Amino acid sequence: MSASNGNSKSQTSSIGKPLSASDWLDKHFLTKQPEYEEMLRWVGIQPNWHVLDAACGTGGYLPLMTELVGKGGKVSAIDLAPENIQVVESRAKKDQWHTSVLTQIGNVLDLPYENQSFDAVWCANTSQYFSDDEVHTMLREFRRVVRPGGLIAIKDVDITANQYQPTTPNLCTHLQEALVCAGNKHQGNLYRTMYLSSWLKEAGLIDIRQKPTLIVRFQPLRSVEKSFFCKSLKNWSALAEKVDLPPEESQIWKKLGDVDSPEHITNHPDFAHRSIQIVFVGRVP
Repeated sequence: MSASNGNSKSQTSSIGKPLSASDWLDKHFLTKQPEYEEMLRWVGIQPNWHVLDAACGTGGYLPLMTELVGKGGKVSAIDLAPENIQVVESRAKKDQWHTSVLTQIGNVLDLPYENQSFDAVWCANTSQYFSDDEVHTMLREFRRVVRPGGLIAIKDVDITANQYQPTTPNLCTHLQEALVCAGNKHQGNLYRTMYLSSWLKEAGLIDIRQKPTLIVRFQPLRSVEKSFFCKSLKNWSALAEKVDLPPEESQIWKKLGDVDSPEHITNHPDFAHRSIQIVFVGRVP
């Protein structure tokens, strides 16, 4: 998929969630892979454990997850989008992962697993797609399927840190606020990441800890990074057309959406993107 086709519809999976298509998920993970893998390592997954990758997407975390549990461990992966499970199964056959991965199509709000089936659950960039009540349901399901002493790890983006440079520092914040005011539920959910710590406590977990990670990418960009940022900016530009913004900011977003222009921001020598991702970990008592 070319960067110029990076509108939100082309980035939607078969289950209708925005920014969840396989191509988008792959580019997203590869753009931030070093930091994402360090966050997974930080969780504390141990050799010989059975770990669930809940809402696994295209399986970016699975190679490292199988390495962490080793040949004596087990990894299961579940996702609601059938095409994502097909990608995972294809990659599992082609690549030499450290242990086998058991795949299943299913919903994290109603996991098809027995009580205390796992030593740990990992769930990345998924809570943003659910209502408050659904997130609580998801956490209860995670606790149900994890043994006492096991771990539950939730990672998501802190959208308040999102910046593209060189632009005005509040450009993304103003658009985000306008989208929330316009009733965009997904964008509103992106503000809840800091609640996850207290929500893990409400789910009955203990020893809550969190790791925020600043992720910055600047020139020279790798091809996958440029493609991902072009897709992102195309999407943000399309959203900006639907809300009321100051005229000067609307014009900036229009230019940012013109990803084929030689003068596009991703070609600027001072281009930089700044974001923060946070992983929260709790232990089942």
